[in-house]
Amino acid sequence: MALELLEHCVYTIVHPSTLEKAACDGNPTTLRESKAWVTGRNLLEHAQEANVGLAILFGDATDCSRLEYWGLLTHVEIEGAQTLYSVDRIRRLPSLHTPQELVLKSTGNCIAANFIRPYAICNTPDFIAD
Repeated sequence: MALELLEHCVYTIVHPSTLEKAACDGNPTTLRESKAWVTGRNLLEHAQEANVGLAILFGDATDCSRLEYWGLLTHVEIEGAQTLYSVDRIRRLPSLHTPQELVLKSTGNCIAANFIRPYAICNTPDFIAD
């Protein structure tokens, strides 16, 4: 049975070697971001209350034109201006996708080609599957 996902997800970028190692290990991974993910934390709380998963999609930090992995966001802790977040079940996307396929929750527009923010809240795309 597939896990139901929240209608929104988090998009961020991480170095591909970090993601590859996490996917191979199969264990939850904790990462740090230099921005306070207040909305991300609120979305996670909402997902937990609704008993659904919150997807996180990862772009390649060395080539931001590619989406390569996704997982389930399980913990968000804000420490001043930084965020410590945990992701479970990181796995490679089954086919090639780009960040420009993601639709921003705030505007309803696709992510721009030169999007440089450290994270974004997007509509959960249909191409991810459990």
